[in-house]
Amino acid sequence: MVLLARLLLFVPSVIAGWFVSREDVSYWIIAFAIALVFIVLTIAFELYVLPLLRARLKR
Repeated sequence: MVLLARLLLFVPSVIAGWFVSREDVSYWIIAFAIALVFIVLTIAFELYVLPLLRARLKR
């Protein structure tokens, strides 16, 4: 489970590292917020954009 969590937070932690020092207390909070944004964007893409792309390819 720890490995899965590390894999999911890898990209958000890199992005958080651009803006916040790794020693800062809020580092993992910001990384978690960025991960939530990625999850929401992925769900939105799957629900709205992907069906539109598939409909265009069927024409």
